[in-house]
Amino acid sequence: MRASHVAAVVFLFVGTGLAQADPLTLVEEGRATATIVLAAEPTRAAQFAAAELQYHLSQMTGATVPTATATDPVTGPAILVGESAATRALGLASSDFAAQEYLIGFRPGALVLMGRDADDRGAVDYQNAGTFPGDFDEQGTVYAVYDFLERFCGVRWYLPTELGEVIPERTTLTVRGRDIRRRPAMIYRHVYRAEAMPADLIGDTMDREEEYPSLDQRSARLFMRRMRHGGARYQANHSFYGYYNRFLEEHPDWFAQGYEGQPPQMCFTEPGFVEQVVADARAYFDTGSVQPRAVAAGDFFALVPMDNASWCRCERCAAEVLAEPTRGYSFTSNDTASDYIFGFINKVAREVGRTHPDKWLAALAYSRYVYPPRREPLEPNVSIMLCLQTRRIYHPESVSNDRRILGAWTRESVQRPKFVWLYYCYPSLWARHQGWRPYPGFFAHSIVGQFAQFHRSGVRGFFVEPSYLARYQRSPLMDQLELYLTFRLADDPTLDGSRVIAEFFDLYYGPAAAPMRELYESIEATYADPANHTGEVLGTEERMREYGRLLSQARGLVRDADAVYAERVDLFYHGIYRWMREGRESFAELQELRESPCPSATIPRIAAAQGDPDRADWSAAVVLDDWANLRGEPTARQVQARMAHDGEHLYVELEEVGIDPTKLVLGASIPVWHEDEWEVFFARERGPGYRQMGLNAAGVHYDLAYDEESSEWDSGVVLHSDVSAPDRWAVRMALPLGQLVPGGAKPGDTLYFNALRATVTARSLAWSPTFGSFREPSRLGEIELAE
Repeated sequence: MRASHVAAVVFLFVGTGLAQADPLTLVEEGRATATIVLAAEPTRAAQFAAAELQYHLSQMTGATVPTATATDPVTGPAILVGESAATRALGLASSDFAAQEYLIGFRPGALVLMGRDADDRGAVDYQNAGTFPGDFDEQGTVYAVYDFLERFCGVRWYLPTELGEVIPERTTLTVRGRDIRRRPAMIYRHVYRAEAMPADLIGDTMDREEEYPSLDQRSARLFMRRMRHGGARYQANHSFYGYYNRFLEEHPDWFAQGYEGQPPQMCFTEPGFVEQVVADARAYFDTGSVQPRAVAAGDFFALVPMDNASWCRCERCAAEVLAEPTRGYSFTSNDTASDYIFGFINKVAREVGRTHPDKWLAALAYSRYVYPPRREPLEPNVSIMLCLQTRRIYHPESVSNDRRILGAWTRESVQRPKFVWLYYCYPSLWARHQGWRPYPGFFAHSIVGQFAQFHRSGVRGFFVEPSYLARYQRSPLMDQLELYLTFRLADDPTLDGSRVIAEFFDLYYGPAAAPMRELYESIEATYADPANHTGEVLGTEERMREYGRLLSQARGLVRDADAVYAERVDLFYHGIYRWMREGRESFAELQELRESPCPSATIPRIAAAQGDPDRADWSAAVVLDDWANLRGEPTARQVQARMAHDGEHLYVELEEVGIDPTKLVLGASIPVWHEDEWEVFFARERGPGYRQMGLNAAGVHYDLAYDEESSEWDSGVVLHSDVSAPDRWAVRMALPLGQLVPGGAKPGDTLYFNALRATVTARSLAWSPTFGSFREPSRLGEIELAE
């Protein structure tokens, strides 16, 4: 954002004190009576706003309202779009508006639609999306036009393309009212991969062989403009991954101590590291330049650790991390590292505040540092983005924890700029990674209450991770009502969310509104009920029959209506119900497959190798072959594992041959889990209480525990990743048996194990097919450590 600080949010309409002007007839009996008036050299925002206004008025009335400049003679009402000589004559200039502020003004013989616009006079081609205003450009005039179309003309946008447009038809358009001067209540409104939607608006979570063409850029960008996507320049995300290339070789002491290979984190108590972060922040605020993989935007510079909880083990750092959480739940959302991470952020914030008092350090409240610190107050020049599991409405503990997190930060500071990171990406993200089709997690009614609380807590913006599909697309259908409601309530907290939902069904489905609303709410209620998540099936045979009945009823009601209603019902059928039905059938097949036996192997004992995987006698190791994809389907890829032990260590080799190692995905913003990787699992028995390791081609590994004792697994692994051969990636590792599973392991023990090969470019493979997700402890294979 351009202002030097985040200003207070304006919630209510601001009147000018002027009396309501006489009605303005813009189109009469299909003939344009008004003229759109622009400046002689209008801003890019004003040009685009005028084109959007002209398009919608034409679709509404059949008349093309002409455009002119403020110096041209105009007869009839003038629609003043953006600042011009005409608005200045009325005492209205763009520079008089606050960031994102706009006016819908009624004057004698004139309708004023203008606001704060960036001083960009580049030409707009309405057919070329590349010429439209950017997400985070000032475009108050665009907001004024959209608000006018919604409030005074009844226009709605529920999906990209004309299929999602609701534009009431009329031959005469007359408007009147009082001035509305306002800006969006939430100043930051951002959806990840906002424009990456499938051309058919359906897509798939499963990566099939056929192409997934993307929606054309113009349709996608128009829709997101109409949603008011963008706003203030702000960003907060994991921000230190660039330090590996910049400083690891020269300053290894700046990185987490106590790990083999590449350290998973920084040492957040190391003075030299703190000084460098301060220098980077100051350089950004002075020059606008950002170091590789740093995260900054506008007046905000992010300070966010890597995406894991493998903290530095030096004495200083270890003393600041709690052994057990005092707030939160489980190992994913608590306060064990709150004092540690926010203590580091405070050190940077104090120094940067001395030289740049009008700038912000952007932090996340996330994972093990999701709660405010208790040891010392957070510095006032730190903004916070709360990471909330808002779609897990079926999980009472998660819902309760989210409320506690929001409440804790609200009490911590009313003035502190607060934003929310909303995970709308589940369950589709699980389905996307694991190759199945999810039950849709509809939750619109919950969003109404969530956003009411956000506004009460002073939240100023949102970042949404949407429902992900294959090929890096997002689903416009699984989030259709959810994202529409999110944008509307973020813009205007005075709206009645329940009425917005009811209006959606009435306007979008027309004659089929009643059965489609019943269908949506039935799916939503099933998803929300915790009792339905104790097993593995939401789309039961009985429910699917009822959903099919409601869809048949809806189809019958639109058969003789406007064709657009039938198209919308059919889109739901093909994009939601069809995938549910196929997912149900696939689940039934998988249930049978899950009954198949898991593989087993006896792990031979070899001569002592002293924990060095390169000294192990691999010729004597057992080969674990016959890998398959997660559904148990054979693969032509050459993947295998070898295992042996020497009584003290377990030796594991993982190998894929017939690949080009130079094309392995490495360097993702979230290492390991979003890259080419291997994953191995160990357990004392099948079920809860297992250990997981993920590792990439650089030898970076993360070790996790899923048991009551701890979420951390000190594996003690010695690991070598080898990509030197032209057609092979191999990993060799030695794991101490005493640290392999709770209580340790010894020769003669029977343990449970699985290995998986994951890649973003092909289906994942496993030694023991899981018929589900990666973490399926019931499908671990059996290994016996030979005496």
